[in-house]
Amino acid sequence: MILKDLKIRYSRPFLGFLWAFLSPLFIVAVFYVIFSLFLKVKIEEAPYLLYLMTAVLPWRFFQDSLAASTSSLMDNRNLIRESNFPHYLIPISVTLSNFVNFMPSLAILIIAALFILKGLPAFIIFLPLVLLIHLLITIGISIILSVLYTRWRDIKYILDVLLLVLFYLIPGFYPLRLAKDSLPPYLFDAYISNPLVGLLGSYRIVLLNGFYSKMKIEANILGVIFIPLCFSVIIFLLGLYVYQKNRYRINDYLAY
Repeated sequence: MILKDLKIRYSRPFLGFLWAFLSPLFIVAVFYVIFSLFLKVKIEEAPYLLYLMTAVLPWRFFQDSLAASTSSLMDNRNLIRESNFPHYLIPISVTLSNFVNFMPSLAILIIAALFILKGLPAFIIFLPLVLLIHLLITIGISIILSVLYTRWRDIKYILDVLLLVLFYLIPGFYPLRLAKDSLPPYLFDAYISNPLVGLLGSYRIVLLNGFYSKMKIEANILGVIFIPLCFSVIIFLLGLYVYQKNRYRINDYLAY
């Protein structure tokens, strides 16, 4: 199913798999022009281009996976009726397909960080762990949304709004310091407890040389790392639980 999705996605376009590189980089370029050149946003922790890339590229994987997974059971209802296999494999395959699609842009990010910052941090060895946390969070939420969508079709529209709000509630194109200076301490504690904020910080720690020493001034590093880790396990298990509770009713929901 992963191979089928990738072939369908890239077999017809003239540039084919090159769009896996080009599409996210175009988005980064637009954000860079708007926020760096026009709005003059300044980031002390890292070069602004790398700061944007470490936000936009992982977020693109997360957003595309949830958007496609939500309706994946409904889109494949004929396959589900004709075959006997666990329904959750469909949203998982969609997420893994987007994960494969994320790898080329991640490779570009690593190479860019290597050359611009004259090296990679020692924390790069934890990149597989950060990717695993990101993948588990995305798979868990994808399973939950795909199951809920079979019953409540409004989920997709709600998700579009939530993803937009969530993107602005993480330090993607603005520094964490800005949130700390703008929010009361109790609200900043709630802000930093957002697992996606921690996940974004983890990507930057393992990819951007010198980012760790600057970020630990703004936030509790242990919290930044362990909150996404614990959340990934919880949301993945919750996804399996939601599927298990609804597995025998999914086909009935898909019938109408």
